[in-house]
Amino acid sequence: MTLPSLDDARRLLEWAPPHGVVSVYLRLEPDDRGGAWRTELRNGLAALGDAEGLDHDSASALRATAERIEERFANHERSLPRGEVGFVEVAAKPGAERWWTSHLEPGGESIVELDSRPLVAPLVCLSGRGAARGVALLSAERVRLLEWAPGHLEELHNWELSVFSLDWRERKAQRVADPARGQGVSASGHDQFDERLAENRHRFLGECGRLAAQVAGERGWRELLLFGAPEHRREFRHGFPAAELAVAAGDADLISEPAGRLEQPIAAAAGRLDGERERELAERALSEARGGSRGAAGAQGTRTALAEGRVGCLVLDAARAAASEDLVRAALESGAEVGAVHGEAAEPLSGADGVAALLRY
Repeated sequence: MTLPSLDDARRLLEWAPPHGVVSVYLRLEPDDRGGAWRTELRNGLAALGDAEGLDHDSASALRATAERIEERFANHERSLPRGEVGFVEVAAKPGAERWWTSHLEPGGESIVELDSRPLVAPLVCLSGRGAARGVALLSAERVRLLEWAPGHLEELHNWELSVFSLDWRERKAQRVADPARGQGVSASGHDQFDERLAENRHRFLGECGRLAAQVAGERGWRELLLFGAPEHRREFRHGFPAAELAVAAGDADLISEPAGRLEQPIAAAAGRLDGERERELAERALSEARGGSRGAAGAQGTRTALAEGRVGCLVLDAARAAASEDLVRAALESGAEVGAVHGEAAEPLSGADGVAALLRY
């Protein structure tokens, strides 16, 4: 299931039930036969009982809620996604709850936490990389259009330039078996045919780009990953109106690869492109902060800018998401964007408490 967007996270923050919300982030390792995640869940739910300052009704509601959460996972099968995220209203009887599954595991350890509102910072860090994207596999005479998200791959269209198509190809002139009995195709005839075929290929790829743009709009893709030779990517982009969304993912010829062998190269390209963009974002925010104008760095400077309503984009190390909850909430409530930076791309933020910001003014 697709993870929520930033707007969904903003709406979650408006939810504040009388007895609070239990937020659950589980890392479900496919190869973990011992079920360590079950132990983490049980320990987290047990720790909720140590919450201080609860009156009798709240404590009773919390125990009932913990039991319902544990029961939900009591018979969970091992064929699990890599992560599961849930927000459950604390109530004596079953109340409102929201759950999402993802093939992106939540960063860090599993989390089970009680608060007045949902814990959204880890969710925001997951949502960006979990969004569905388009994938186009290109060749001169064939285009495959797919939708990919972690753990999800669906082939939507398979367009081919048919040899005898009235739209795209022309029938080749027949060769004469015996040159003495007839006249073969001249060199100039071959040249003209090659020119027409090249033009039809160009038109075909451009038309596929136009059709792909329609699908991208219908499915809300934030980008389209292009695999194929540079000249094929260039011709495809001619028909794709939002050329900035069509991103070169690699020169690999994947046009004939079965679907089962596409997940790895697509995931690798998506991870590489995300890492490059995230590192660029972190370095830009830090550079602006050093310049003293449109940037802030460090928890204190960023918190001050958020309080003043100046932050346009909060940039944070995804590994420190839970510790940055107050900053993420402030950013979402002020209408700012949130850019999570993962893994090695977050190294530039290590000297700034894992957080920086691009400012509106």
